[in-house]
Amino acid sequence: MNDAPRCYTVPQLLEMLQMTKRTFRRLRTAGEMPFLEELQPRLGRAPRYRADLVDRYMAGQWGQSRFFKRRA
Repeated sequence: MNDAPRCYTVPQLLEMLQMTKRTFRRLRTAGEMPFLEELQPRLGRAPRYRADLVDRYMAGQWGQSRFFKRRA
C-alpha cells in the first residue's frame, strides 16, 4: 500500500487556481492561501502541496476568499 498523501505540484495548482506563477508566489508569501500545506521532503527543489486541503478549498468547504474564483 502507498501511504503517501496525494499532492499537487505548482504547475497543477496554477492551472487549477487560474493564476500566474508571480501571483501565486506573492499570495503564498503573504500567507493569503492558508489551504496550502507543503509536504516534506520536497522532490528535489520542487514543492508539493497536500491535495486534500486544496480539494476542500476548490469545493467551497474552506470559507470565502476574496482572491480566488471557484470553478463550477
